[in-house]
Amino acid sequence: MRGCGRRSVASWALAWSLLAGLACLPVHAARPADHQLMLAGTVTKIVDGDTLIVKLDRQRVRVHLFGIDAPDPGQPWSREATAALAQLALNQHVDLEPVVSHRDGRMTAILFVGEDELGATLVGNGNAWVDRQDLRPSDTGLCEVEASAREAKRGLWSLPKSQQVAPWEYRQRFVHRRHVDYGAETVEQCMAAAKK
Repeated sequence: MRGCGRRSVASWALAWSLLAGLACLPVHAARPADHQLMLAGTVTKIVDGDTLIVKLDRQRVRVHLFGIDAPDPGQPWSREATAALAQLALNQHVDLEPVVSHRDGRMTAILFVGEDELGATLVGNGNAWVDRQDLRPSDTGLCEVEASAREAKRGLWSLPKSQQVAPWEYRQRFVHRRHVDYGAETVEQCMAAAKK
């Protein structure tokens, strides 16, 4: 859990216009310094285990949690992951650090409830994987959090090994009929994904 001061943005319209210029371009994702853009809002709906709707000023924005991937609907542990996110965030005030603004109005962001980073919390309690596709060197601490959850058999790591399939691999099974087993992966192997 990282700590730092937060700043509210008085007008969502102003913030969104700033984000529109950054559409599809990554922004620094470490805990922001005071000069970096932070948005304040309230979670109004949980879509799934890693996506929620946040009311920012007068707008509702679909936000995907950066750096994690929770089980997809229909996948083992999907309901539990969605319920865990609801318990942590539904109707809560959150601070968002936008990482990517998408042209269709969606956002990928790091979210905080108080000082707790939601993505790290979900990974730590076994309700999500570290998303290897978006992992950066500055995010590799999440690999240690995931390894700890796996070793303690928390959450999805308590499932039978055959059901411990990462969401991106679960999606690949339907297209390519293959997947990689991350169940025995070391922290170093997870961190190596950030160097690719």
